[in-house]
Amino acid sequence: MAPIQVLAFCNPFFTNLTAPIQPIPFSAAHCAKNTLTKPDIPRSTNCFPPNPARNDCMLSAILFPQYNGLDREESEVLRQQELVTDARTNRLFAVLMLLQACAAFGLSVVVTPQTWAGTASSTHPHVWGSAILGVLLGVIPAYLGWYHSRNSLTRYVMAISQACFSALFIHISGGRTEVHFHVFASLAFLSLYRDPLVLLIATVITAADHLVRGIFWPYSIFGLSDPALLLVLEHASWVVIEDAVLLVGIYASLREAATRCREQVAHRRQHQELNQAIDQLRPVFDRAAQGDLTVDIPEVRDQHVKSLQTDLDRTIRSWNRVIATFSQSVEGVTTSSSHLHSSSTNLSQGIQVQCDSLNAIVSEVESLHQSIQAIRENVSHAESAADAANTIAHQSEQSLAESESSMKIIEESADQMMATVSTIQELAKKTNMLALNASIEAARSGEAGRGFAVVAQQVKELAGHCDKNITLVTQMIQQTRQHIQTGVEKSSRTTNQFKEVCAAVASINTQTSGIVALTQGQVESAERLQTQITNLKQIHQATQQNGDQLSNEGDILASLAQELRECVHQFKFHAEAREAHHE
Repeated sequence: MAPIQVLAFCNPFFTNLTAPIQPIPFSAAHCAKNTLTKPDIPRSTNCFPPNPARNDCMLSAILFPQYNGLDREESEVLRQQELVTDARTNRLFAVLMLLQACAAFGLSVVVTPQTWAGTASSTHPHVWGSAILGVLLGVIPAYLGWYHSRNSLTRYVMAISQACFSALFIHISGGRTEVHFHVFASLAFLSLYRDPLVLLIATVITAADHLVRGIFWPYSIFGLSDPALLLVLEHASWVVIEDAVLLVGIYASLREAATRCREQVAHRRQHQELNQAIDQLRPVFDRAAQGDLTVDIPEVRDQHVKSLQTDLDRTIRSWNRVIATFSQSVEGVTTSSSHLHSSSTNLSQGIQVQCDSLNAIVSEVESLHQSIQAIRENVSHAESAADAANTIAHQSEQSLAESESSMKIIEESADQMMATVSTIQELAKKTNMLALNASIEAARSGEAGRGFAVVAQQVKELAGHCDKNITLVTQMIQQTRQHIQTGVEKSSRTTNQFKEVCAAVASINTQTSGIVALTQGQVESAERLQTQITNLKQIHQATQQNGDQLSNEGDILASLAQELRECVHQFKFHAEAREAHHE
């Protein structure tokens, strides 16, 4: 029968205790047999077989209080915890037993090598008996504690062995008072099992040992020759006091262990209920994760998950509304992205046309700038040529003025020559008259004047030649004078023309300076225009880049809108959410 049945009889919630009380057949052999053959069953069941008797319940509640009020699952959890604790404590006592065995052997053989009474020089047989008994008391429990640490009987063997070690150490020491403290230390160590029955067994064995040896062998227990019943009662009272204190601690520890076990089982049950509720809600989460928002939320009974169910239902409804709104927004974004893509394409084409026009304007402005620059250079050359012509005209004017002055001087010299030639002509005429007169006088003189006549004839001829030459010279001078007058007139006209040329050159120079100034202004204007066009071109390039970026962003937006649309199409939501959104 299950171990919980024994405890169930002690719980009025599970058992009707109106059954008649019957005697319980109980023996140490029966408990030891069940403990050895059924190590996995709780000690309360092994030592107290199931019997619907109230005596079982009372004794079990006293010896095993940790199982009071626990159900089957809680008792099983507590039993597993006790098995782990027993195994650890049994191994600890196994080591302690070996140490006590070594100590007992050493004290028996080394510390007390003489007879126990001290009257013989040979080792007394009881010394060897004490040594052998100490080894047996240490080795057998150590073996059980190490290799059968999970057996419930091992703790009782440890209690018996520990009480026997106390009796052995007291006997070896000859009943020394300080060795009696080993009893109190042993009880304190045995309280680690948190089992009242362990303390009860050790206390009963110690009390029986003190009582028997205190009456029949007082020298072994107290070092006295007379019986010491009062001393036995005194020691027993101190043991009872220690047992009472230890039992209070043990019962408190057992109640705390039962409380922890109950809380642990409650947490486990709550965890199981939560898992069941979560298992009910998991399909909802799975379908929602797959985009199906039309799933119905199942009802759960767990109050802790009830709020989660309500929140989940509210969340699903909110998701339906959000997805419906998002679906409408995605449709609008898709339409807007299409318009934006078309507008960005048209804008990009318009920007490209403007770019071509602007490039043509830039080419024309560059050509205009080059033409204005060439005109400016030509005007500069013309200005330089006009300056040179003006200089040459002034120089020519001065040269003509000087020539005119020279011609006037020549004309005056010609006039003087004419006057001189006239004088010479008159002299020639006079000479001719004189020659004529001389010829006449020579003719009158006859032969005497023939030589003079020849001279006069020659003088006359010379005068005639001179007159002819003077006439020719006069004609030449007249012609030269006429030419000089003509040259002077032409020189005057040329001078006037050169003056007009100089004035025209000066006017041309002035106009050329104006043209240079105008071309300079045009060059500056062309440069400013070229700068503005360059800036406009940069702005246009930036605009074109922005247009291209806008077109790319439009493409990206269209792609994102399509992806969002595909994502939205993965969701299934109620139609009333869409209608509620439209309303």
